[in-house]
Amino acid sequence: MFVAFRCYYCSSSTVTKKLLLLNRHLLQSSSSSRASKSPSSCFNSGVNNTTGSFFFSSDIPPSSSPLTTEPSIDISTFQAKLTTLAPSIYKSLRSNGYYATPGPYSVLPQHTIQRMREQSIHLRQMGRFEPSWSEKIDAITGKVTRFNKEGVFACEPDGQDYYDAPDLIVYLSVMLSTLPNLLNSQQQDDEKEEEEVGAYGLSASSFNAKLAVTSPGGSVYPLHIDNPQGLSVGDTRRLTCILYMNPDYQDGDGGELRIYYCGNDESKSSSSLSATITNTNDENNNSSETNKKKYTVDDITPEGGRMVLFWSDEIPHEVLPTGPTTTAAANRSVDDVMQDRYALTVWIPTEYYHTIHNPRSKFANLGVEVFSK
Repeated sequence: MFVAFRCYYCSSSTVTKKLLLLNRHLLQSSSSSRASKSPSSCFNSGVNNTTGSFFFSSDIPPSSSPLTTEPSIDISTFQAKLTTLAPSIYKSLRSNGYYATPGPYSVLPQHTIQRMREQSIHLRQMGRFEPSWSEKIDAITGKVTRFNKEGVFACEPDGQDYYDAPDLIVYLSVMLSTLPNLLNSQQQDDEKEEEEVGAYGLSASSFNAKLAVTSPGGSVYPLHIDNPQGLSVGDTRRLTCILYMNPDYQDGDGGELRIYYCGNDESKSSSSLSATITNTNDENNNSSETNKKKYTVDDITPEGGRMVLFWSDEIPHEVLPTGPTTTAAANRSVDDVMQDRYALTVWIPTEYYHTIHNPRSKFANLGVEVFSK
């Protein structure tokens, strides 16, 4: 029986509020003396100006908190990195359903990742984090069961957090203003792909983000698909984008992201460990080659600065137990905060709803195969 797990996301009304909060601070900062480093700069100097897709509400009061630190992200450099990587990201998403940067600090430098981790810890110390949870969905009955993820805590960053975590908010704003158009443009140049599966229609008109920390000592995320139900519950998330903020990560710290995919491995990252799984559990117990179900598993280390992207509605994934898991790391205490695994996720939706759970996609049956293994 196919049982889906859904990664928690906030309601549409909360998404709207989060977007309002984010963009109020983007607009406010455009008139400040910090213009060169403010998140509004991503609309003024970027390769993909999407100002028109954002809106402003005078009903939300500005934060009274002082800016605790200047953002360190160089927006134009970050956008240029995304632009350079866009062909590789597109090719890997098309072929394998996911993309991972070839190594740490491919999109942001180490000092910025360290700052983002420090700002994440600051938000946690402020009490912004809560125990993280997910939902188990029975594919036959549709029954939804909520469960907590032991040792995992999360919050939903938005514009009000700019004064306490400016780099996190600048990162989110640049991703939203840049990446959807870059990938849409890549697909438009690939007429065959667009004809076969339809246009991506990735959009910055709404967003959802999650900042999560996984504690050491065996904490896990169960196997799941972020958006298994799609339009039946109003979920339009299409692309999951994860940034890891663990600059002190060592072999044996665990917490690897395990990705399941069926592809030709054209763009396989050197940061992952790959294995091909063959599932022969068909109804007739027929082990002929034509009835074997094959998919590949990649384990991606959550090193600081590594970015991973995959299709939210199609790609099964899980997080392996956090360490210490080897003799080399066993002398590190499970209470060592350096082993806390921080990840910032932003989900990008599509405006072309027919692309969600698209039966023409090469990954359409991947979830069924993986969950029935």
